[in-house]
Amino acid sequence: MGKKYLHSSMERKQITNLLDKGQPKWHIHPSSYIIMPVPMSNKPSTLVFIPGLLLTNSFFDHQAQVFAGKYPIHHAVTTGMNSITLMAEEILDTVDGNIIPIGLSMGGYITLELARLAPDRLSAMVVMDSAAIADSPEKLKRRKALIELSKKGRFKGVTKTLMPSLIAPENMENEALTSFIMAMAEDIGRDNFFMQQTAIMGRRDQFDTLKRLDLPTLYIVGSHDALTPPQVVRDMAEATKNSSYIEIPNAGHLPPIETPDQVNKALIDFLKGLEN
Repeated sequence: MGKKYLHSSMERKQITNLLDKGQPKWHIHPSSYIIMPVPMSNKPSTLVFIPGLLLTNSFFDHQAQVFAGKYPIHHAVTTGMNSITLMAEEILDTVDGNIIPIGLSMGGYITLELARLAPDRLSAMVVMDSAAIADSPEKLKRRKALIELSKKGRFKGVTKTLMPSLIAPENMENEALTSFIMAMAEDIGRDNFFMQQTAIMGRRDQFDTLKRLDLPTLYIVGSHDALTPPQVVRDMAEATKNSSYIEIPNAGHLPPIETPDQVNKALIDFLKGLEN
């Protein structure tokens, strides 16, 4: 990196006060006024867990517990905003240094937006049960209909009727699992549901982002995912350099809570690979 010369005390003060997140910090040699790069510390990248629509931060509890103490952990805020870009920017503004976003479904859209906005801040990324393509007109119509239904009556979140689209058939009898999913939706509430659906409907197609990216990337999908079929995720993996793809058996759209041990192993292996 070339040397940069300062021509005034004002310039020196501006640089001294600069907080350029994720970039090498600078110090000023007192006599020569040359800005010298200070190497980044060996602090590990922060794992940023990003849940999907109607899911709270508790969704990733199994994974956060495994990596606590080994990596800094951050749970992304996905409420109170009606834009995928705003959700991604909130992460970039809140977390210092390099990050490894781990996002599912809507969280995957946010992960891809992070890769578009600030690829230099990402050490790697994990995308689960998500898609790079924007919603089709048919999907947009269904989302708008759901919003209108919720506006007319009491917000019901995730009902037992909707559950088969979220989890694998073999998990439908797991009362603890289904109750947990419904409780998270209740916690998110109607207003945040509207905002999250609006954010999802307004997202961009990210295939151009994937094609430009050269970043270690892990794609995970449940073999029984009815909302994001495995082929959709395979298409992303094929478009991304330096990527790997894992299909989780006995899981639908929510592998981190349907098959946590398998997801944890996939993440452990992926993160270990980054160290080599």
